[in-house]
Amino acid sequence: MTLSALALAGVAHADGRTMPDVTGKGLVNAYQALNYDTTIQFKDGLGARRLVLWPGSWKVCGQNPAPGTPLEGKKITLTVVKDHEQCGAPAAG
Repeated sequence: MTLSALALAGVAHADGRTMPDVTGKGLVNAYQALNYDTTIQFKDGLGARRLVLWPGSWKVCGQNPAPGTPLEGKKITLTVVKDHEQCGAPAAG
């Protein structure tokens, strides 16, 4: 199963957790910080609408909600780019 299948918009579990700071981390590490069971929506940081098929080759450029925000009922969106790309770089093409 690919993580893109898990990236459907949904809300975090209501277990009292707060949003960790995952900006700048690899996507695998971000999943570890979110305990793998949290539903996450991805946004391509280059605006190319790519799907995350192999999380080990992506990194987090931005997050919503902000670190420290209670996760109860919140949708989580991570803005991601491939490891070799710069955050905020314009899309090639």
